[in-house]
Amino acid sequence: MLFRSFGRHSPASLFSAVLLFSGPASALDASLPPSGNFDLTHWKLTLPSGSEIQAEVLSNGYTLGNVFYTDPVSGAMVFRCPNLAGTTANSNYSRTELREMLDPGSSAHDDSNNWTPADGGRMKARLKVNRVSTTGESTKVGRIIIGQIHGPDTEPVRLYFHKKPSDAKGRIYLASESVGGSTFWSTDIVSNKDGGGVALGELFTYAITLKGTRLQVDILRNRGAVVDTYVKDIDPAYQGLNLYFKAGLYNQNNTGTSSDYAKVTFYSLTHTHP
Repeated sequence: MLFRSFGRHSPASLFSAVLLFSGPASALDASLPPSGNFDLTHWKLTLPSGSEIQAEVLSNGYTLGNVFYTDPVSGAMVFRCPNLAGTTANSNYSRTELREMLDPGSSAHDDSNNWTPADGGRMKARLKVNRVSTTGESTKVGRIIIGQIHGPDTEPVRLYFHKKPSDAKGRIYLASESVGGSTFWSTDIVSNKDGGGVALGELFTYAITLKGTRLQVDILRNRGAVVDTYVKDIDPAYQGLNLYFKAGLYNQNNTGTSSDYAKVTFYSLTHTHP
């Protein structure tokens, strides 16, 4: 179900207590590494090579030139990923993407590092999509994932931004997999028809909230003056399974020229649990 509202609006959180915060405590400082502006102690980072940077290193000033770094003007956290690079074991696409680690000293597979639908979770990010791919197969060009909830083998939600070279602006939609692997594709949460959509370089906010089987995705634009909300039930078979958030840039184009890439910039990022 898709809902839209105009005017002042603050989507209600399902949670009254905050466990973790991963956003800037004050104004962003362009002289600091990402961990100087964002609390990254409960995240690890996957690089386009397929290698991982663990939370201890990531939160201790880690940067990688032209891949993961602080924007020199705004102080925001930049994720850049080429089309043609390495991948993780179970993917065909490259990424520069954070993986939530509730207990970063333990294995990512441990229960302590994850949460269940009964626990619930909410991730909120303020960001700009600066660039998407412009070359390659027509079904893949301009398509990225900017946020996920991941399960043991499948994803209850993947949030897409998609702008083809012929489009003036991008659209936002989601995919939700069943535990068995079948995929549901939503209608556009933000459509780019009739002059609508989100432009490259436009600041917007997304919030992904899951409690039980109820999934809600909110997209806030124009400083919250326009809110698009999508609500659906995920596969009930996820109940009792371990979940975790992912945020950043997961490039969904593995074709095109060697110089082609996507880039996103995060201005805030929070992940909360009751």
